[in-house]
Amino acid sequence: MKLVNIWNELTSMLYWTMLAACTVGPGTVVTCARAGAEYDLSLIWALVFASVLAYTLQEGTARLTIVSGKSLGQCLRVKYRHGAKIYDTAVICWLVGVSVFIGNTLYECNNWAGGIDAILAIPGSSTSIGWKVGYCLLYAAVVITLLVADKTEMLGIFLGIVMMAMVALFLCVVVYMDINLPNLGRGFLPNIPAKAASAAEPTDIIISLVGTTSIGFNLFLGGSMAKGKSLRPAQRGIGFSTASAFVVSVLILIVGSGNYDENGSADKFRIADLANKIEELYSTAGVVIFGIGFIAAALSSMLTVPLGAALTADSVFSDEVDEADKSTADLQSPFPRNHGVKGVDNPNFQMEGGVKMQDMRDRENKISMNDTLDGTSGQKMPRWVYISIMVVMVCVATIVNSCIGTDERTTVILIAQVFNGVLLPFFSLCLLLCINDAQFMGSRPQTGWANVFLLVSVTITLFLASNVIIQKIVKDQLEVAYKLIIAACCGLGIITSILTFTTLGKDILTSFRNHCWTALS
Repeated sequence: MKLVNIWNELTSMLYWTMLAACTVGPGTVVTCARAGAEYDLSLIWALVFASVLAYTLQEGTARLTIVSGKSLGQCLRVKYRHGAKIYDTAVICWLVGVSVFIGNTLYECNNWAGGIDAILAIPGSSTSIGWKVGYCLLYAAVVITLLVADKTEMLGIFLGIVMMAMVALFLCVVVYMDINLPNLGRGFLPNIPAKAASAAEPTDIIISLVGTTSIGFNLFLGGSMAKGKSLRPAQRGIGFSTASAFVVSVLILIVGSGNYDENGSADKFRIADLANKIEELYSTAGVVIFGIGFIAAALSSMLTVPLGAALTADSVFSDEVDEADKSTADLQSPFPRNHGVKGVDNPNFQMEGGVKMQDMRDRENKISMNDTLDGTSGQKMPRWVYISIMVVMVCVATIVNSCIGTDERTTVILIAQVFNGVLLPFFSLCLLLCINDAQFMGSRPQTGWANVFLLVSVTITLFLASNVIIQKIVKDQLEVAYKLIIAACCGLGIITSILTFTTLGKDILTSFRNHCWTALS
């Protein structure tokens, strides 16, 4: 029995590492390595904050789904069903759907850019334009085939294995590096370093580190993954996934810091710099292993990013259908859909017509696109739209990366991370509004101390996003201190307005009065 429990726990952990595998893609590799190469170890604190934020948000969206039986997107659709609408869908749902589509399209371009650099990192790879276009088309063919043919059943376990392999690779490199321990310790203290001559803006790198570690669309992807799960295993799985992503991100940053020039005279960062550092320690064999692992990470992200966008679109544009109304398998989904489930941790679960527990256990850690989303009633997103979203994103990424050079690929990665980092506060606020709504969390209300973590996290993301926007507007016309003050005022002003002009402020006060320290599980 103990062996069975250990195996179930292990498979549950690997299932949740899909979130980590989505996180640690080519964008993470490039962004973390670039942060190390341009600012040494001084920005590790940003990864610490981003990891805490990622766990707080992902645990929150999993708890929302498990208790209410609805993903974050479905909750938004229900919560704002009586508000302003476009084609019978709430405006906020359109904003979420469009934002995720644009953000994930940029992420997919980022994945392609990293994937091309991964191939070019392997010794002997041709750098001619024809070959680079061929690499893009090859990636597109593989990804579209796997998505359309629905060959993603064991994707979660495979991505978990890739994740652990990347941790091992960079750990081996770090072991042989001469690390400045005082600098490593100071890197955990929040700071904004001065901009180096050839480096990116430090505020861009910071928001990129946050955006690449705490990915906004993971709130919707994690909600779909949480359907039919229990809270405790989900919390452990999300914690393991977040910790794994943090460890590998810090290792990559440390390896990248091996190319740091204290005089600030280093050339613009390229992924080849990271490959050269690995080659110094492990010769050509190490570079080949790095290239193959990088390709695997890129390919896994190429698959999960369009899937996440399509899932989000389905959740905000489709009505939930009960099991009794389900008739035919008409739309794909990579995660189990337990129709009619109100949440396995909901005390009224049996009274509310949930699915059989044995069926849930049989499907608990499977990832399949064979479950139906369509039904005989309610608004449904057609299957061709679902497929088209994924195909369009792949095509855009292929075209963009076929037309750009090496330096532009690094820029594409930075733009994708910054844009999605700026979107993160919006998605975080959506979660905060839904998780404090009694119609979703009535049986297990959000606790006061959990709201403190979420509220502080959202406020900090608003501050970081505001800081980036202000930096782009005023550039060097103001001193750094004034920019930080303006950004802080913007962040506090936005969160105060939302607390004042929505029911959120009242709901949070209620959580402190009625159940401040109630257990979450």
